[in-house]
Amino acid sequence: KIFFPKKTYSMFGEDLIINNFFKKKTNGIYIDIGCYHPYDGSNTHLLFKKGWNGINIDLSELSIELFNVTRKNDLNLRLGVGAKNGKIKFFYRKKINMLNTTDEKHAKQYFLNGYQTSILKQKTLNRILEQSKYKNSKIDFLNIDAENTEYQILKKFNFKKYDPKLICIEIHGQNVNLPVYKLLTKQKYKKIWQKDYSYIFKKF
Repeated sequence: KIFFPKKTYSMFGEDLIINNFFKKKTNGIYIDIGCYHPYDGSNTHLLFKKGWNGINIDLSELSIELFNVTRKNDLNLRLGVGAKNGKIKFFYRKKINMLNTTDEKHAKQYFLNGYQTSILKQKTLNRILEQSKYKNSKIDFLNIDAENTEYQILKKFNFKKYDPKLICIEIHGQNVNLPVYKLLTKQKYKKIWQKDYSYIFKKF
């Protein structure tokens, strides 16, 4: 049923908020970190349908294979994303899963029936962009669903250069003093929507 056209593809209807924000923009750029699936739970599918393109990143090989089939003109990467370049251990239960993570504490909390580990290359978001055709572009929409590593992804990100207009991000906990919340506030972003652990921030 996930392959039939729907009004919304996101978990909580985030894509409706995002699509409405960019309703007049038909050729924008998105980055989707923890992209998981091109349709199911996707915050970028509605943007893709109206002509956008960008970068999709996930720890799962199967996830990236699906994106290579459905979004052939996007840059689809199987990578970890973090605060430094190198290699990283990641934790998973299945070949494709929303909860794959590079945070061992998160894995122990949510993978109660056990998990497997593997080693994968990790790059900073800056390095990924520098090595892509988007290296001199402003980013319209940044989506991050990285299972408790969102702050590590953003803490050295070049906000000034890439200047995303809208950011959708997972934040577990509603404390405005959480590091990732404080970082976004410092970068002049303000929360405009939130449901459960999914937040949307707009640049002001």
